[in-house]
Amino acid sequence: MFTLYKVEMSQDIFRILIFAVIATLITIWFRTSLLISTLLYFGVPSVYIICKNPGIALKSLAFVIPFSIPLSLFADALAAYNGSWLVPQSIFPLRIFGLATIEVYIFGLLWGLWVVLFYEHYFDNGKRADRLSKRIKYLWLFFLILVLTVSVMFFEKSEFLSIPYFYLWVGVVFVIFPLILFLFKYPEFCDRYFVVSLFSFPILLMFELAALYAGQWVFPGNGFIGFINIIGFRFPIEELIIWMILATPSFLVYYEYFADDTKLGTKHLLIRNKNKEEV
Repeated sequence: MFTLYKVEMSQDIFRILIFAVIATLITIWFRTSLLISTLLYFGVPSVYIICKNPGIALKSLAFVIPFSIPLSLFADALAAYNGSWLVPQSIFPLRIFGLATIEVYIFGLLWGLWVVLFYEHYFDNGKRADRLSKRIKYLWLFFLILVLTVSVMFFEKSEFLSIPYFYLWVGVVFVIFPLILFLFKYPEFCDRYFVVSLFSFPILLMFELAALYAGQWVFPGNGFIGFINIIGFRFPIEELIIWMILATPSFLVYYEYFADDTKLGTKHLLIRNKNKEEV
């Protein structure tokens, strides 16, 4: 029973879905660049939510920027190296490690911001006084070590970066396992994560199909568990399960555990009591 739905949220979900439909039509009609499409799909709704609740912008950015950029430096560079996904064309002359385009980092940044803003505004009642948890420093340290390790290996031992079924393994380690572990310990978050995932899925699917039509990214390798065809567009099963369905709630797991200033033990009890009252 999804008692977290409110009239305002339902109306805003409808508006944001309309934004996504418009972004899809523009991407297909004009065959826009990845940068333009990213701004349309994630930038526009982010600005919309910030206008409704300006107080959550600073905290959201403070988490998303240190999180998304190092993760993209790791995941997108290795994905390009292993042929998992690749942006063939860029409006920027620079490619990180000669592989990953600047657009993928902007994509990761705005997607993460869009997810956190939506969650903060509609589920966590975010306000200006909220601060990042002190636990965030452990996440920053982890990503710093990860990026430094990958950087050294790129220049010294690049053969170790060739990982069969890279998309599957990075999804299991960084997406699926943290999500399962968190929800096993704090099952009260299942409802809200399901709602957010249900909301984000059609938007990510629309972006996927429009991007493939416009040639914004490709999947050049063979290290996938299988492929899916939707209205003539072919993409890996990992893209559907790991990216479109599970990445959004998993990203919120990192946010809840490392960034939110409310103790998880306290919050999950509040959610449990609220659900009981609403039922």
